[in-house]
Formats: sequence, structure tokens, C-alpha cells
Amino acid sequence: MCLSPAAQVLQMEHDGTTLRMAPEASNVRLEESVVIDMAFLAIKPTSAGAGPSSSKAVMGHPVLALLYEDSKAARHVKTYTLNLKTRELEDGPWSQGNLDAGSSKVIPVPYPLGGAIVVGENVLTYFNTQQPTRSTQIKPNTAIQSWCAVDADGSRYLLSDFAGGLHLLVLAHADNRVAGLKVQTLGRTTSTSCMSYLDSGYVFLGSKGGDSQLIKLHAEPISSPSSAAAPAGAAAADGGVTGSGSAAVSDVNSDEGPNHVEVVDSWPSLAPIVDFIVMDLERQGQGQMVACCGCFQDGSLRVVRNGIGIHEAAAMDLPGIKGIWSVRRSWMDAYDSHLVLSFVGETRLLEISEDDVLDEATISGFDSDGQTLLAATTLHDQLLQVTSSSVRLVSSTTGQLLHEWSPANATHNNSSNGGSTSITLAAASPCQVLIASGGGLVWLLDVSESGRLEEVSGTVMDAEVACLDITPVGADSNKATLAAVGTWAMQVQLLSLPSLKPVTTEELGSEIIPRSVVLANFEGQAYVLCGLGDGQLHNWRLQSETSTLTDHKKVVLGTKPILLSSFTSQGQRNVFAASDRATIIYSNNKKLLYSNLNENEVAFMCSFTTSSFPDSLALVKGQQLSLGAINGIQKLHIRTVPLGEQPRRIAHQPATRTLGVATINTSASIGAADIGKGYLRVFSDTTFDLLASHQLGPQEIPTALTSMAFGSGAADASAEGTTAGGASEESGAFFIVGTAVIKLTEVEPSKGYIILLSHTPGSNSLTVVETLEVHGAVYNLCEFQGKLLATVNNKVHLYRWAAAAGGRQELVSDCSPIGVQVLCLHLAVRGDFVVVGDLMKSMTLLVYKAAEGSLEVRARDQDSKWLTALALLDDDTYIAADNSKNLVVVRKNPDAATDEERARLETVGRFHTGEFTNRIRPGSLVMRLPDSELGNVPTYLYGGVSGSVGLVACLPRELYEILAALQDGLKKVIKGVGGFDHESWRRFKDERRTEPASNFIDGDLVEAFLDLPPDKAHEVVAAVWPNAEHTYEDISRRMEELQRLH
Repeated sequence: MCLSPAAQVLQMEHDGTTLRMAPEASNVRLEESVVIDMAFLAIKPTSAGAGPSSSKAVMGHPVLALLYEDSKAARHVKTYTLNLKTRELEDGPWSQGNLDAGSSKVIPVPYPLGGAIVVGENVLTYFNTQQPTRSTQIKPNTAIQSWCAVDADGSRYLLSDFAGGLHLLVLAHADNRVAGLKVQTLGRTTSTSCMSYLDSGYVFLGSKGGDSQLIKLHAEPISSPSSAAAPAGAAAADGGVTGSGSAAVSDVNSDEGPNHVEVVDSWPSLAPIVDFIVMDLERQGQGQMVACCGCFQDGSLRVVRNGIGIHEAAAMDLPGIKGIWSVRRSWMDAYDSHLVLSFVGETRLLEISEDDVLDEATISGFDSDGQTLLAATTLHDQLLQVTSSSVRLVSSTTGQLLHEWSPANATHNNSSNGGSTSITLAAASPCQVLIASGGGLVWLLDVSESGRLEEVSGTVMDAEVACLDITPVGADSNKATLAAVGTWAMQVQLLSLPSLKPVTTEELGSEIIPRSVVLANFEGQAYVLCGLGDGQLHNWRLQSETSTLTDHKKVVLGTKPILLSSFTSQGQRNVFAASDRATIIYSNNKKLLYSNLNENEVAFMCSFTTSSFPDSLALVKGQQLSLGAINGIQKLHIRTVPLGEQPRRIAHQPATRTLGVATINTSASIGAADIGKGYLRVFSDTTFDLLASHQLGPQEIPTALTSMAFGSGAADASAEGTTAGGASEESGAFFIVGTAVIKLTEVEPSKGYIILLSHTPGSNSLTVVETLEVHGAVYNLCEFQGKLLATVNNKVHLYRWAAAAGGRQELVSDCSPIGVQVLCLHLAVRGDFVVVGDLMKSMTLLVYKAAEGSLEVRARDQDSKWLTALALLDDDTYIAADNSKNLVVVRKNPDAATDEERARLETVGRFHTGEFTNRIRPGSLVMRLPDSELGNVPTYLYGGVSGSVGLVACLPRELYEILAALQDGLKKVIKGVGGFDHESWRRFKDERRTEPASNFIDGDLVEAFLDLPPDKAHEVVAAVWPNAEHTYEDISRRMEELQRLH
């Protein structure tokens, strides 16, 4: 929609090979001030012959059709001819007034038919001055959002409405004249914002309010899609008794005809994020975001976690496991056949049967009475078992022992082993075995095709061996040329194979013994990774030509010893770090990345791939062995909980382990005067099963939601999205819904309700405890010192839960309401302070005086801003988002000299995000360790209309100054996408002014330092700090630490 009485004309030029934009643009004035849609109509391909509409079209001047609205809200279509010589708009060949009131689109029809189709809410109309006007009725209130042509001649079009209905419009024609219009409903898809017909019935649907889809259209009806939107636990059709706990969400497909749509693929989208909370169910410092996403029937809850999820397929209790390995019957087999489980004093084998059942098995050549240190399949189709006493080579076909080697029979180091016969560590490649024993003794064995273990070499290390690995990382993927060894001297050494001579030694600089070491190859780059006993991980780049280690980096993955093991997922090699906080290490753009596994306390892991469990892992967690497939290796894991209706607000109630979600159901059958049905839905916060529902009154929609326990005396800061707090013994925990009653005759609602509801765990109902009528819409609710703080239109109210007649309790006003500016949309509280976000007048700081029982204005932001979100950074500093896609930080001045200065909130930070932000909440999606440099940095998440999730971190002054200097240096090196200037893009801008960004660091820009080639990154550091105040290694470490905040 265009509200400007002017248009800009951009002309394209063709130089014979490419189409490009002409250097000059021209402005043309329009008489119509409210333009709904416009399109260039088709003109005849040649300049000769009769034109479709007028002689001007024949001359080659483009014809523009404008759909516009006049001052009386009536809609019309008018055509103009664009004179290419004068660049002026001249009256066109035709116009049509008083169209369908909901007309929203103009579809140009190509030649030979020509003309245009105007899309209304109830009527589709075809206009062409050379032919009679044709029209057809469509389902009432079908608001078409997007369209695309199916055929080049313009005889068929696909139309998509706001509710996801997909329709086929056919222009019946003969002799290039349209005889009539016919519309057929094909089925239901996502609510689209654009679409494109590809070929052979395939259509791409792009959506800003749901998941984008690739669909296939079928000539004959097919079964309805299995993805019909309904939450888990939905049991009945919509329209259950109010407050009965009906777990129903309407099935919008119930009254539709045959379905011709098959969903081939979909691409998840969080857009738009209307509201969200951050909850830490496991109390381990890692939050997960639960967001209200999508529009209309595409509405859903999206559970966003930083990490990788596992779909558990099987589990069994097996206490005491000390190691786990998978083996195959043949090296070339695609599937594993056995799991080898090591226990103290014994070894057990599990075999996958033809019925896909894991049963205990035996292999005669295996030592079942010894604790296994290593098991593997060799290149020559033999099974390898290493125990503390020997190395055993077993036939994979007969199960018989082929050969056995022990340290007592070693030919190398024989004089140095002091009679030691105990093996402590082992590692293997497809045709080699590396063995370590006490006293730093190391042997290398070759596995021959004839079935023998041949001792190749031996050496004595300078210290006891703590860990070792010989994974091949060179050109030969079957035979290793290097061994990595970690020692009790706190060193990592590389040994050349087969000689076992040291080639490189790296000091760990720690007093903690290395517990695991791995050679790994990511994206063609070899690495050495070493996990320590305190949860630290060291990594180096391995230069294969020189066998040297460079680019040493250190990260903290947990607090307990790390056990590293390699595995393959979806064709990519990864490393699993088993610890108290299991992590998967992978590479992207030549950079190591770390994703937490959404499983805790994983002790051991191995890959286990079978026909029934493809691409799976076997994990040992505590006393349990589990099998499962991991999700895609990515930074964020997103789970979708379909609702089939629009979620508006969400609140977490820890006392009952539930989530309250306020929704609006707007099915396609609702009339123009009906705004939908409002609900409060209650879900389990772990399984997300629907537990109970409560339907609001007619024309009543939910506008605010919180969860609290009155009289608890400790704010759970629900307005800021935290999940602390619980039910008091006296009153219990309530879901509190704020509503507005919508009347089409009112500009602002004059009536609303505050409704208290309670949910008893185990029940399927919600009990209405209290209903309080208020004079306006309830825009926000939050707990404040054990009382309820509410904004109603432009006033702030404070309520307490007090005793009433008859032994019951009710909401009563605790102090006189205070009027604040225009519309009070946002609330944030801390201590005695309340910050109110206004629709137009930015922020107002209130203070609560408990002794006097009053709320008073303490300070205001004098700069008008249309706020969309608000949060408190600390007692004196507040952050807000505005409708111009900026973030703004203000600070109060309690120590100012004058009352006037103390009454003003000073702007101290500005930054343009480019995202229309709907909510800012304190929290984080990553687990931060207390000994990390940024472990205690406050972080805030924000989400908005486009579905993006951002993070704001409050940095220490010293780090901010370092990053600000680096940011200035990177601006000169890193160019913006599409040539955008970074400085211009990040400038604060609104409808009145533009100012430079201040006191913000662009995290995307400074973290791009890690993507620079090492030589370029060194140049940047040298240019920013010519006196070497900071080194490349120091800046890299800080950037990696910063990166781990998200």
C-alpha cells in the first residue's frame, strides 16, 4: 500500500546481453493518495495492428493500472499511460469505480487475452475494453494474499488466501475472448506471501507467517495432508463448553472439499515471533526459548534450543558400562552387527537380530572375562579386541581367534618393560594398533591380511601415557602416518609412524592431565584435539606437510573429564566430546563449531548404524544404554508444536510445570464483524501435550497473560520472561489473562477483563477463580512485589489479593491508578521501580511507595518513540525497541544536580537492527560456565516479525573498548552485503531524524574477524593496535569467547 501521491519510474535497459537498471529515475505525480496495488498491463508485442485498449498502447507506451481507495473508503481502478518521452502519466484507456470493498490485487493478463483481473474479497472481475466485463463469486471474506500464473497465455492462475486456502482461477476463453471465470478450491497450504509455479504441477509457496513449502498439484483428489494443524492431545471439535478444559483446537479443513495438494517439502520459519519466554527446566543454566509464532492456522509454538537433539529409539538399563564400541562383520558392510560393552572384569556383546532386536551374543574368539579397552573391525575383515592382557585378532566369519599379542612377548622395549604385561591404553586405524603400557612404553602393531599381528616398532616416552590416537588424516585413509599422544607431563606429542619418533611437542600449560586425544579431518583441514580432565578442550591445526601444530586454541566444554571419539553423520565426519555437557564438534567455513547435545552426563558414545537405526549413536548415560538418531548438525534445534490458531501471549508456571498460551482462533468461516474466538490453552512444559482450555466470551480477545502467586513477596519478573518463582501456600499459582472486548464502533476498547484461572495438575480443566471488569483493554500484566500490576488503556493499576465476604478472596485496588501518556503497552519491574512503555511517548519511570500506597512518576524519556518492546538492564538502565527497527538504551540520573535533570531519562545507546522487535526477555540459549570470562555477563534475547532471534549482551567496559576499536578496523576490511555501508546501515533512524549508532557493538561484524584468513586477521590487529597492546591470539580468544554467548 502506498500513501504517497507520487511514484518513481525506474527504466530497464538491454545492452544486447544483459538487462540492467538505467542510471536515471524519474518521479511522476499521482492524483490518488492511497494506492492499494498497481501493475503494468500487457501491450501488444508489435507496434503494428490494433491494440488491446487504445492507440496509445499501440504506440508502445506502457499502460499502468492503479487500484486505489478514496476518502470515503471506496475502492476504484484507473489506468494511466506512461509517456516515455515526457515521463508523464496521461489518462489511460479505461477505469472502473466502486469495486468490491475488499479489492486488493490487480493481476495483468498477458496477450492474446489482455486486460486485468481485480481481486476482491467476494468477487473476481475481469476488465478489458475490447471485451465484456466478466466476474465470478468467491467464498465470502476470502482475502487473497498472493497469486501466480500457471500458463504463459494467462488462462489459469493460482490464488492463495489469508487462511491458506489455495484456489485455481480459470479464464474460459475462445478465439482470444474471455467467456467466463471459474474458481476451484484445491486444498489448504501455508498462508503465503508469494508463490511461483515451477513446472509439472510443482509450486513454491513463500510465507511470512508460517513455513514455506514446495507442493505438488494433482489432477485427481488425494488424501488430506497429515500435517493438519492441531496440538497434541486435541480430542474434539472447537466450540466446547467454556472453562470445561476441552483440549480442542478447530480443524480448519473440516468443511472443505477434495484435496489436490501434496506437500513435498517445507522450510521452517519462526516468523512472526509475537511473544516468547525463556525457561531453564533442568536448572543447569541453559535456557530454551518457547515462542508464539505464525499467523492464523499456521500458528504454533516453536521450542528453540541451542544444541542438537536425539530421537531416542531404544533404551535399556545396564549399570557399570566402562566403554562401548560397534563392529561390523565386514569392513565394507554398510551396517554394524554388534555392540561391544566393557565392564569391570568382563565384556558383553549385543547383536542386532533379523527382528531388529538387540540380543546378547557370543564370539568365541573374544575374551569375555576381561575388560575391553578397544574393539574394532579391521580393513581385512577381522575383529580386533584389546584387553589389559593382550591384543586379540578374531575372524569375523568363524569367530575363532586368529592371533594374539601381549607386551610380555614384545620384541621392542623388552628390556625396558620391567616385566610389565598390562596394557593401559589402545588406539587403532583400519590396519594398525597402537598400544601403551606402564612406564611410558608404546608399541605399534600392523594387522596383516593373513590374520597376524606384527610388531613393527616400540618406544619409551618421557612420561606416562595418558591418551593416544592414530586416526588417519593424510592421503591414505586406511593407514596412519602420525600418532597423537598425551602424557602425564602435560604435553601432546606427535609421533611419526612407523618409527614412533617424536616430531612435534606442544605444552598444554595446565596442571590437569589430558584424558583424550583425537586426530580429525574437517573440510580437508587436519586438527589435533585434546580433552583435559577439567572439561577444557585444546585444538591445533595440523600442517600435514611439516607435521607441525599451529593456531592453538582453548575452549571450555564442561567441568568433568572429556572423552573424544569420532563418528560420521549424514556423510560428514564429526567429533563427539562426552562429558557432563556433551558436545558435538564440527566445522563450517573452515571454522570449528561446538553444539551442545541436549543430553547430560554422557559417559561413552559410539556410532551404531543398522537398517532399523540408520545414522544412529549408542550412548551411555548413567546406568542406561540408549540408541537414537541425532538431528541435523546445526547451531539451533527447533521443535514445532502446531496449534492451528494464532498464539498471542505465553507464560510459564513452574509450580504446575505448565505453559499458558493465549490464542485467537480465526477460521475462514468467520464473518467480517467477527474478530475470532479467544482461548487460554494450557500445555505441559516438557511434553507440550494440551492439558486444558478455557474459551473467552464473544468478541473478547486475550491481550495479556502472566502467571503468579499472590503474596509471594518476590517478583518473578514475568514481564521480563523469567521463570523463577512459585506458588504460595495460601493462594497457589494462577494464570491471569487480560482481555479486551472489541466493538467495531469503538476506536479504543472501553471494556476488558482480568481473569484469574487455576489449573490442578492431573486435571483437564481450568477453574475461573476471579473475573474483574475494567474500563479498557488490558495491555500488560506482571507480578510486582506479590501483587498484580496491570496496564489498562493509558493507566497503570496495582491490585492485591484480599479477603472478601463469605470467606472468599478477590482482586482489590491497592492504590489509585496513575495515568501515563497515550497507551501503556509494555511493563518491566525491578525492586520498587516500574518502567512503562507507551505506544507513542517512549518510556516513563514510576516508583512505588509502599508506605503511602501510591505510584508516582519519577522520570520520563522526553524523546517521543513508538515502542514495541521493553526490558530492564539494571536499576538505572533500560532498553527498548521502536517501530523504526531500532534499539535504544536510556538511563536515569539519580545523582543529577537539578530536579529537571533527575526527571529526564537520558539516551545513552542507539542501534539499528533492521528487525521489528516484538519482545525482549532476559536469558540465554547457551550454557555458560562460571570460570568463563563472560560467564556472568547479562544477556537478553529479542525476537520479532521476521522470525529472527537476536542477543544483546552487557559487556564490561574494558572489553567494550577493545571491541569498539576492532569494529572500526573491520569496517575498512569487510564490505557489506550488496555494497551496503556498515556505518549507514547501523545508524539510528526514524521518521524524524537519523543519528550515528552509539555504545553498541555489532556482534555480526566483530565475529567476522574469525572468518578472515589468518594473514588478513593479523593485518587488522596490527593496524588497530600498532603498539601490540593486543595480539592476534588474544583477539581470537576473545572473539571465540564472545561467540559462545549465543
